Amino acid sequence: MFIVDVIVDLIGYQTARMLLPILSAGWIKVADLTSDEPGGWLGCYRDAERRLVFTSTMAGWIGVFMWLLILAIFIIATGR
Repeated sequence: MFIVDVIVDLIGYQTARMLLPILSAGWIKVADLTSDEPGGWLGCYRDAERRLVFTSTMAGWIGVFMWLLILAIFIIATGR
């Protein structure tokens, strides 16, 4: 379980923190790891500027999903 936590927290979180604002043109942000803002059952909330902010845990899973999607596209494209 420790390895899954490290992958989600480090790799997934950093990926989502970099890519979500770029892909959404600034409409989606990722909260800091130390943020204690509640995210509700979807793991997100709106900030004062009405932008969607994902909690660190949800952002980690989104980042891992992005990597899995890239891996699936690579496997399909290379035919392996």
